[in-house]
Amino acid sequence: MKPLTVQSSSALLLFTLLHACTGTTERSPVGVTTRDSTGVSIVEHSAAHMASLPEWTLDTIPLQELRGDQTDAQFARVLDAEQRSDGGFYVADQQHRDIRAYSANGAFERVVSRAGRGPGEVGYVSRLQLLVGDSLAFVDANNRRVSVFGPDGQFARQVTFPRFEDGSSVRITMQLTDGRLLGSLRLPFKEAAENRDSVYRTPFAVVAYRVRLSNPADTAAPLVDVDTIAVVPDGENYRANTTMDGETWADEYPLRFGRGTAMASDGRRVFLATNETAEIVEYGPQGMVRRIRSARTPRAVTAEDRNRLQTDVLNEVEKSGRPAAAKVDAKRMIEGWRYAAVHAFIDRLLVGTDGSIWAEDPWVLEDDPRQYIVYDSTGVALARVVTPARVRVLRVSTTEVLGVWKYEDDVPHIRRWRIDRQSRSE
Repeated sequence: MKPLTVQSSSALLLFTLLHACTGTTERSPVGVTTRDSTGVSIVEHSAAHMASLPEWTLDTIPLQELRGDQTDAQFARVLDAEQRSDGGFYVADQQHRDIRAYSANGAFERVVSRAGRGPGEVGYVSRLQLLVGDSLAFVDANNRRVSVFGPDGQFARQVTFPRFEDGSSVRITMQLTDGRLLGSLRLPFKEAAENRDSVYRTPFAVVAYRVRLSNPADTAAPLVDVDTIAVVPDGENYRANTTMDGETWADEYPLRFGRGTAMASDGRRVFLATNETAEIVEYGPQGMVRRIRSARTPRAVTAEDRNRLQTDVLNEVEKSGRPAAAKVDAKRMIEGWRYAAVHAFIDRLLVGTDGSIWAEDPWVLEDDPRQYIVYDSTGVALARVVTPARVRVLRVSTTEVLGVWKYEDDVPHIRRWRIDRQSRSE
């Protein structure tokens, strides 16, 4: 197969230098200032405003539940779920290795996509995405493609991820409303001298791909247009030696609890948080449109945080079926991990169905309670949302949350909760 021909259109934004502010300050809640700076809206929150945010919680009784222990479900690890306009669900579960449809009352309807590599089949679902009219798209990381099914459950089309001659890696996040694929582009790793003894962040590009079916000059070589939305720093890493099976080599390790760049989109807008500061940047079709800044102090990484994470991972190694020598090597590697001094400001971003923006605080273990700061569609912070332990949030709005809740037996259930706003203020 011939390599892809890539046409790079003019970048929406690589690096933007903002100058002196222009325009007048808009009316905002007390402690929030909104101003214009050369066409970019700057929303700034004072420390007092952030500290005074009310606390919202999830109602104790779910509005709807799809039980993971029923005969037709038997979920083990739910990768993602979407809710249709009729109240039914699409669910991707790692145990089934397929995508299934369920009615609003939880009854199994059909298998939408089976495990495999053929057209319409699925390898590994990294995201489900409901399109207009209840069509379903899913990002298939293993098969390197996005597949689309109609509302009748019939396979409609698929787009394969692009490949590049230089070995650059492509990761797709979702399909945008204009048909392009939102994702990232990372160049092949090249060790730099300044990275050998330090913690570093390698830049990567947040991009939108448009894959055309053929190149008019050569129908065997698909054509890809790439629009660069932003260039941002990747996660914090460091170099260290790895020893396994008696051999030692230099390797790259993630700094535990280190900073990374969070990304989310509603199909029209793209939100990025690099964690250099407590800022969320919004991009539209023409480039940067809003910067949301919050006066926050990052939480320190404590000895308890380090011990909890290390103990949890060591327990998993001990329970694994690895040979004894391999366990010793793994334990030595884990005990040598390096940790950040402070947590990042934002671990994950979500965009609500109502345009709200949810910024998830960092956490230590997967089943820990989660906390979010919720901003409205204009970037004004509204509240802090706290979820119970063993809840993983999938879809959000300022009134409801769709997520996965694990019972004490570790069986996941899909639930939809109402947000209780009658909670205490901090």
